[in-house]
Amino acid sequence: MINYLKESTFAVKDVVMQAWKVTRDNYFSIATLCFLVFITASTSTLMAFFLEELHVGIRAVMLLIFILCYCIIELCLIKYILRLLDNTENEEIQIVDTLPTRKEVIKFLVGTLYFGLSIFFIVILLMPVLFIIDWVIKFLYHQDLISNLKAVGDVIVNVAVGIAILSVFIIFIRIIFYPFFIIDKQSPPFESIKLSLATTKGNFVKLLMIFAGLVAVQAVVFAFFYAVIRMGFELINWIFDYNINQYISLIVVVFSSFVIVPFTTAFFAVAYRKIMSEYKGDEHPDIIHNIV
Repeated sequence: MINYLKESTFAVKDVVMQAWKVTRDNYFSIATLCFLVFITASTSTLMAFFLEELHVGIRAVMLLIFILCYCIIELCLIKYILRLLDNTENEEIQIVDTLPTRKEVIKFLVGTLYFGLSIFFIVILLMPVLFIIDWVIKFLYHQDLISNLKAVGDVIVNVAVGIAILSVFIIFIRIIFYPFFIIDKQSPPFESIKLSLATTKGNFVKLLMIFAGLVAVQAVVFAFFYAVIRMGFELINWIFDYNINQYISLIVVVFSSFVIVPFTTAFFAVAYRKIMSEYKGDEHPDIIHNIV
């Protein structure tokens, strides 16, 4: 187990360093897509703020349009980074050539729908357990074995929410690579989810450490970025006596668009390539034997 954790630690380091190298060496090209992410996020935020009084149907259509735009940009970023990782001959890669096809976008949206259905399925599985716990608690209360029913109920709700969040997180880790299979292998949506389950089977601890490494790196970078920007704001406030703290949200959007999105995509693209290089399973795995 100790050796496995050591290997996982080195894997995290390798993934971080390679993702950083790809992002750093090609950042100006990636920044073009990042700018589109920023425009999409900013526009959707402004539209939500200024168009609150519009009909709910119009807002729903606009929301779908923004989601579609974001999906196209993210899929383009995935395809571009995968091509950068595979580009051993230093050929020039045009961003236009990495635009996702209509078929790939539809597959991604269907796969996302499957992801939502899997979360709903987990919630359905948890509901009988909660009903049983609720019945037991009420029985104990009527037997005067519990005095404060509300406090116990609050604890149960918190535990249930925690279990639900943990379940969603585990599902997210297990099927996180399905967009990469859609882009890289042209797999159908459900087949992509099955391949993601198969490739992540037995690698959950490694993926967990890789994800923890990603969060740690981004937390440190964001803390430094926020501290520098905050000091700049304080200096401007002191010199010009102008409160610009209202633009903090803009800074978060800029940081997310130009740092978190590209590095996270590169991070998981590198992890995908490493895990696929070690995968020795079936090309068409079944879902039952790969869930656990």
